[in-house]
Amino acid sequence: MLYPAGVLTQKDIARRLGVSQALVSRALAGTAGDIGAAPATIERIRKAAAQLNYRPSAAALTLRGTPTRTLGVVIKDFDDPFFGHLIGTLQGLALRRDHSLMLTGAAADRPSDELSALLKHQVEGLFVVGSDFAPPGLASFLQQGVPVVLIGSGTRIPGASRVTMDEEHGLHKLVQYLKRLGHRRLGLLGNQTAPNLRRQALVKTLLRQAGLPLQARWIVTPPLTAPEAGYQGMQRLLLNGPDRQPTAIIAMEDVMAQTALRALFEAGLQAPKDISISGIDDIPAAAMTIPALTTIRQPMQKMVETAFELLLRPAGKRAAGKEQQVVIQPELIIRESCGPAATEST
Repeated sequence: MLYPAGVLTQKDIARRLGVSQALVSRALAGTAGDIGAAPATIERIRKAAAQLNYRPSAAALTLRGTPTRTLGVVIKDFDDPFFGHLIGTLQGLALRRDHSLMLTGAAADRPSDELSALLKHQVEGLFVVGSDFAPPGLASFLQQGVPVVLIGSGTRIPGASRVTMDEEHGLHKLVQYLKRLGHRRLGLLGNQTAPNLRRQALVKTLLRQAGLPLQARWIVTPPLTAPEAGYQGMQRLLLNGPDRQPTAIIAMEDVMAQTALRALFEAGLQAPKDISISGIDDIPAAAMTIPALTTIRQPMQKMVETAFELLLRPAGKRAAGKEQQVVIQPELIIRESCGPAATEST
């Protein structure tokens, strides 16, 4: 008989096999050999546990002081498609490492309550997902010795490790690519969030270094959500007229680039024939737009794998190395939304 996960107990296994519950506990924990248990007996217990679908109770593990193999994840924005992809990557790696994830957001009206719930469940570690995101209550984890790894850009938080994409490296590759295509009038499309403002500052610096002009009318950053900023921002850029508008646009997020493509279509124009459009992140839908979007790909798999390595380090190594800041280089994904610049007026 196969039991539902979590229903069968170690006491049940012991009764079935005619052994003590203590021996079952040690066999499943890998310490039965320390008390001289026969290898055949240990194997018999483990085989029975697998056949009967035994899963340890997280509550029982907590009471015994045993690691729960549960990791907390707090997400900045559930509406952002980039985070959905990242959560899926986290979940896949957690399963391969025999861990469970406990997921929450950080509601604006009660952010500390959300994190307190994770702390009560005795999670072994905490992932904080989102750039420039440090929810209230994070200090409680660090004070109690729970390892914390932030995934995304942002300022240093003492005691917490961080894994992030090298945004400057990726944007440099994109600017140089557009310059090679002959573009000299590059526009910036973003909003007023901290990650967007940081990326905009990097692009401005890179354009100056590349000897490319940047006029104020080519920078549109309305205080709107990403989809609205892309759509309305592109409409505003098109008001400059064909001879004064940018020939290429760098949107600070793929979602903005996608809605900018919509605004371009509604204006009777096409990318890249009239204006080239590019984004940042390479969300799953970026390859499916018409035209497919040129973008900077976040090194998702590498970032998540690195975050797991940092979070699951032995306590001794964490104490010796303290927090770590790991920066991973992205990849420029060239697709159909960018092409050679049309002849520019002098």
